[in-house]
Amino acid sequence: MQLTVGQYRNIKIATVVVLALAFSQSFVFKNFFIPVVLLVAGSLLLMYFRRRVKGILADERDYATGGKAALLAIQIYSWIAVLGMLALYSASDLNPYYQPVAMALAFSTTILLLIYAVMFRYYDKFKFSDKKFLFTVIVAVIFLVAAIAAIRTLSGEDDWICKNGQWVKHGNPSFAPPQTECK
Repeated sequence: MQLTVGQYRNIKIATVVVLALAFSQSFVFKNFFIPVVLLVAGSLLLMYFRRRVKGILADERDYATGGKAALLAIQIYSWIAVLGMLALYSASDLNPYYQPVAMALAFSTTILLLIYAVMFRYYDKFKFSDKKFLFTVIVAVIFLVAAIAAIRTLSGEDDWICKNGQWVKHGNPSFAPPQTECK
């Protein structure tokens, strides 16, 4: 089955709309596993359809411009995130909730730069070939496993749990119970 560029664009738009609806409903029902599964499935579906397109989706100028824009966006985000992290971390004496936000900015920036470095080395070494899809899937699986391991090891042992309308200690949390209503 061959697709035209227009048909592929329509499929992309429909996929984004369906994902957006599913994401919003999943967040309303506080189910965060479904969006991850749908995101992976949608990405694989779009990759499948992209390989079926007859016609030119982009040329070398588009790739060069996209590469320059991506590099600049990564650099700007990194500077803003580092400055924000420093400001929040320095103000963590005023409000202890600033420190986790500062750490999230620091780690997200580090991960972004590591991913960029790995992908840059990959494209520099392998250029464009069929091996890039396999490499991308392997890297995505490694990052997914690492994220799941980090979430599992860094969450839940010392926390507050909502039971019968009251916040109950689980373990030995180092912070006060949440200020939100326990339902």
